[in-house]
Amino acid sequence: MALPSQSARPMKIRGGVGGRRRRRRGGGGFIVGVILVAAAAGATWWLWPEASEESASIGPVPDASNDDTLATPIAATPGVEVHNVDQTTPPIIVDAGTTDTPVTPDAPTPPLDPPPADTGPSVLDQAAILVRERRPVEARALLSVALRDGTLSPSDADHVRATLSAINEGLVFSDDLANGDPHVDLYTIKSGDSLTRIVDDQNLPINWRFLQRLNGIRDHNKIGVGQRLKTIVSPFHAEVFKDDHRLDLWLGEGDKAVYVRSFKVGLGEFDSTPLGVFRVEQNGKLVNPAWRNPRTGESFDRDDPKNPIGEYWIALEGIEAHNLQERGFGVHGTIDPDSIGRSESMGCVRLGDDDIALLFELLASGQSTVTVQ
Repeated sequence: MALPSQSARPMKIRGGVGGRRRRRRGGGGFIVGVILVAAAAGATWWLWPEASEESASIGPVPDASNDDTLATPIAATPGVEVHNVDQTTPPIIVDAGTTDTPVTPDAPTPPLDPPPADTGPSVLDQAAILVRERRPVEARALLSVALRDGTLSPSDADHVRATLSAINEGLVFSDDLANGDPHVDLYTIKSGDSLTRIVDDQNLPINWRFLQRLNGIRDHNKIGVGQRLKTIVSPFHAEVFKDDHRLDLWLGEGDKAVYVRSFKVGLGEFDSTPLGVFRVEQNGKLVNPAWRNPRTGESFDRDDPKNPIGEYWIALEGIEAHNLQERGFGVHGTIDPDSIGRSESMGCVRLGDDDIALLFELLASGQSTVTVQ
C-alpha cells in the first residue's frame, strides 16, 4: 500500500520488533487519579488562589538614606532661589524679585479608579472546588467548555490542559468508573467473547488494544466469563495546531466533548500539512505497514528497521470541499524522534512511538476526525 511520503533527512535505524513495543498503562484506580489531580494542582498553585501575601512580594523597598540619587544637590535655576535643601522634604521655591512668601506648586489629584467589579469565582476556582468535592466529571466538563470557547489566555489554557490531563488519568485511562460519566460504560463478558468481538458487537469506537490497556489485561486471550470491563462509548477526535506542533485529543461530540490530553507532533516541511477537517478512513489503520517513498521509489517492507513510517499508520480522508482531493495524508510514527516538534515530513502528522501507539487505539475508522488548523 502506498503511504504518504516522509522527510528527506538522513534516516535513523529503529530497533527490532521486540524493542519497539509500547509501554502499557495499568489501571491505577480512580483514587490514584484524584491523587494525581491533587499533585498537579499542588504543583501549579495558581489554580487554588489562596497564596499568602508573601508569594506576591514585589521585592525590597529602596533605602532612601543610601540612595545616591536622593543625595544629589539640587541644581540652581536662574531667577529661582532654593531656601530649603533638606532632601527629606520638597524644596520651597520663591520667585526672586516678587515676594518672599513661600509657595508650593499644586500637585494634580490623580483620578480614583472605580473598584473592580465582583465577577465571582473564576472557572479555575470553580473547578478546584469540584475536584476537592470529588466531582471530577463536572470539573472536566467545566474546564473543557472554557478551553473550547477560546476565552482563556495562552498561559491559562496551558494550565487548564495540564489539569485536565491529570483528571483524565483517573477518568479515561484507569479501569474505575466515576459517577455520571457519560463517555464510559461497563460490559460483562459472556461465553464466547473476545476483546475484538466485544468491540465489534458493542460498536465501541476504540481498538480492542485499548480495551485491553484500559482494563489491565495481561493476555488478551485470557478473559473470563462474568468479568466486568470498563468500555469507552464515545468517539475520540483530534485537533492539530500547526503553529504549536500540538495535537489535542477530545472525547465525545460537539458541545459535550471533553478535552483528554495533548501530544507533541511533527508536521510537513514548507508548510505542506494540509488544513481542514479529515476523517479516519474506513479500514485505513495499519500496524507495521510497508511503505514506498513516492519521491525516490524506494520501498520498505514490514519489519524493515529503516522504514520511516514507524509501526502505525492512520489514513485520513478530506471531508471538506477544499481538501477532498488530498491523498496519502495520515498520522503515523517515525524512526526519527528528533523530528517531533519540527516541520520535516512530507506533509503527514508524526508522533513518537508511545504516542502513536495510544492514538492508534483511540481513533476509530469511519468515525473519528482530525482537524488541522
